[in-house]
Amino acid sequence: MKKIISIEYCTSWGYLSRAVALANNLLDEHKNELTSVNIVPSSGGVFEISLGDELIFSKKELGRFPEDDEVEKLIRKNI
Repeated sequence: MKKIISIEYCTSWGYLSRAVALANNLLDEHKNELTSVNIVPSSGGVFEISLGDELIFSKKELGRFPEDDEVEKLIRKNI
């Protein structure tokens, strides 16, 4: 099973650095377990994290960024 993480971030609000930092953390922790980590430019203030086809974190739905290690914990549960 391919384990693909996608990080969709808003370009107009400057969320690229957050997306890159999260991708770096995930690659450090799961380097041999992941097929790929995709950083996807978007708009509308989004910061959405998916594992495969499953949305596991949504700034749009929750109205906040993930807390420290929150996404990493969600990934650990699902890998």
